[in-house]
Amino acid sequence: MGTPIIMVETFQAPLEQVWKAITDKDAMKEWYFDIADLSLTEGDTFNFYEGPSKLYHHQCKVLEVVPNKRFKHTWTHPSHSKGTSVLTWDLDEIDGETRLTLTHQDTENFSDAGSDFSKENFEVGWHGIIRINLRNYLYNIERTPFTIEINAPAEKVWEVMWDHDSYTKWTTPFCPGSYYEGELEANEIVHFLAPDGSGMYSQVFYVKPYEKIIFSHIGSIKEGVEMPVDEAARHWTGSLEMYTLTEKDGVTTLLAEVDVDQKHKDYMLSTFPKALEEIKRLSTDAETII
Repeated sequence: MGTPIIMVETFQAPLEQVWKAITDKDAMKEWYFDIADLSLTEGDTFNFYEGPSKLYHHQCKVLEVVPNKRFKHTWTHPSHSKGTSVLTWDLDEIDGETRLTLTHQDTENFSDAGSDFSKENFEVGWHGIIRINLRNYLYNIERTPFTIEINAPAEKVWEVMWDHDSYTKWTTPFCPGSYYEGELEANEIVHFLAPDGSGMYSQVFYVKPYEKIIFSHIGSIKEGVEMPVDEAARHWTGSLEMYTLTEKDGVTTLLAEVDVDQKHKDYMLSTFPKALEEIKRLSTDAETII
């Protein structure tokens, strides 16, 4: 028996709210999967798939239900593997907050299904599901897309976005004089700063030059110094900011996806399109030299 995947996350939310999020099919559809036949009756079986393309049939048998405390069930992939694993969701209330402990045992039993079902892939998947999707749902953070077509190659658009001089220009709608420090390489920490040295620090979660980059935001910066994650930052730490470039026939579609809380949504909806228009202007301006 291999070492189980254990993920522990504490949320600033009532225990009953978190319990509903992980056991109510309407709530789960918002952040998890669409499980039409979800059951909380021990011995019952429920099924679901991933995404609209219905990849990977999941079939689960309910093993134990303790309301507001534990939801335990099997986790199988009958269309791909003969193996069975066990998933346990445990909740504890601590000083008005809720600690979720997710334990996924026996993922090595899916070795007959190939590398897509490796333990490492499950760990990455649960990180996104628990620390991003569930957090966003509980804190009312919405992933908001912005898109623009640019009559320029993806390489030129990418260089406009991340060249230090042009970065300062296209981010002017957010804050004149903005700049960043750090290397745009996987796992590196990048500082996004205003002229007074305030801003935030983020990790490069994923990068493929000229195609995609994902930042996972961590905390605030004051006077150039990274601040510990405080109560306010806990609501947005781990939020993602993603840029995807798709080129066809010399035209690049730039898709920006940003996790936005409700109090900043109107600001982002009015400001982000202005920044994308500036990227377009710089990318198609013959005088722009990168």
